[in-house]
Amino acid sequence: MTSPLPLAYVSIGSNYLPCKNIASGVSLIGEYFSQVKTSQTYKSNDVLGLGADYWNLVIQFHCPVPTKELKEQLQDIELACGRNKADQLRGQVHLDLDILFIRKDNTLDGLNQIFAEQFELSENEYVLIPLKELIPDLNAAWVSGSERV
Repeated sequence: MTSPLPLAYVSIGSNYLPCKNIASGVSLIGEYFSQVKTSQTYKSNDVLGLGADYWNLVIQFHCPVPTKELKEQLQDIELACGRNKADQLRGQVHLDLDILFIRKDNTLDGLNQIFAEQFELSENEYVLIPLKELIPDLNAAWVSGSERV
């Protein structure tokens, strides 16, 4: 019996033409990977104060490739959606894809510890609120403030 494919969790953000760029990014991820599931989209302030509000969500999908290859594929998708350094310096992010973690089984073992150690909860609610939609049993506390789009 083969074990199920690991699940990748990736945060998606955009503050430049977010509806178009997020839709394109999710579509391209669906071309690379299977069993794609997304959270709802939330709006939050640009933490650096350089640009417009961000639209954020988390996406989950089966990931048959090593982490390094996943990262390269996500960077290719960002570029295909128009991400570039010049716009970023002006506070315009077409698409930002960040690997949160890869879950090798369906348990919550270690996930709460990951969040306790790696996330400043008050600064990362734009990730935690949509992540909680995909993993309802995740025992993480956070403050409210993101607004659903």
